[in-house]
Amino acid sequence: MFSPRDRAVLKLCEQMVLTNLHGYMTEELHHELAAHFSDAEIFELGVTMAVLCGFAKFLFCFDLADREKTCPIHRPAEEMRSSL
Repeated sequence: MFSPRDRAVLKLCEQMVLTNLHGYMTEELHHELAAHFSDAEIFELGVTMAVLCGFAKFLFCFDLADREKTCPIHRPAEEMRSSL
């Protein structure tokens, strides 16, 4: 069972995940996070997530991570890869 604090962080994660191209920190989400974290802590959560998402992108871009069939980040078509 997730606490309200945990759920607020998970909502931020949903906004920052690589597959959410339209992620956005809404005023509502900020208020929900602010109930549990200071502005500095919210910023730190965002930076940490950005680093982790960036590293994930690196792993996929350099083909260093196995993709499950359900992975929403697809490998480029072979013809696209061979033209590089």
